[in-house]
Amino acid sequence: DMIAQLDEYVQEGSELWLFNSVPAPKRAELLKDTGNKEELITNNLTICNVVGNPIIRRDLNRMHAVDDSGKPTGREITLDQFDSILILADAVAMENGANMMSCDSRSLSSLLIIQDIQKKLYDKRKSKDPNAPPPCAPISEILDTRTKSLLKVANCHGYIMSNQIISSVMAQVSEDKDINIVLREILTADGSETYIRKVTRFVDLDEDRVLSFWDIALRARQRREVAVGYKPAELEFKDATHLIINPAEKFVPRKWSPNDMIITFALD
Repeated sequence: DMIAQLDEYVQEGSELWLFNSVPAPKRAELLKDTGNKEELITNNLTICNVVGNPIIRRDLNRMHAVDDSGKPTGREITLDQFDSILILADAVAMENGANMMSCDSRSLSSLLIIQDIQKKLYDKRKSKDPNAPPPCAPISEILDTRTKSLLKVANCHGYIMSNQIISSVMAQVSEDKDINIVLREILTADGSETYIRKVTRFVDLDEDRVLSFWDIALRARQRREVAVGYKPAELEFKDATHLIINPAEKFVPRKWSPNDMIITFALD
């Protein structure tokens, strides 16, 4: 399901490299859920299988792709070449009786090794090209909320509390089943998505520069968009978290600048 959703978001020609210890021939059966699902067909993604242990450095240093039968295809890649890296919890370990803390430990171990390899590859590349772009920051799935305190120690720039998200969604739907329509609209490839718009999309600043956020939200609604927050031009996104979603004092007029950003939900 996750791969099918990802396929709808990415551009044609994108590649998804699957790295885990499950043999390639067995993966096809797992993706079909032992016959309970149809064969996975992707339109935009090309899937590349890599077999290895995600907490062993030599397996992560250079990844070699194999085909569905497990034979090498000749393709290889290093961790500094990816646009994004997502570390998922070890489902096989969970099936064999491992607890959530144990799975989180493996995820964090993999995260630390990946970050270290990326840093060494980047330092080597930067010595040859000072303008070389830095590698992407890995995102790790965390199952146990108690693991959250270790993320700062691991210098984790991003994480997903998957169980917490699922429980929050279930709680909301149990209280009001109609919220399921809203969540499906936001969290699937179909329907509305999050956009960062320039304020000039909604306001002619030459004529009207002082407006409240409610005024901006009304003009966004006239364009069939829902304004949920804003980012002032003088602030970085990390410093504007209190304004990006549901800002306070929405009725207070403020002077908008051309580089202010409005966060909206819209169809396109």
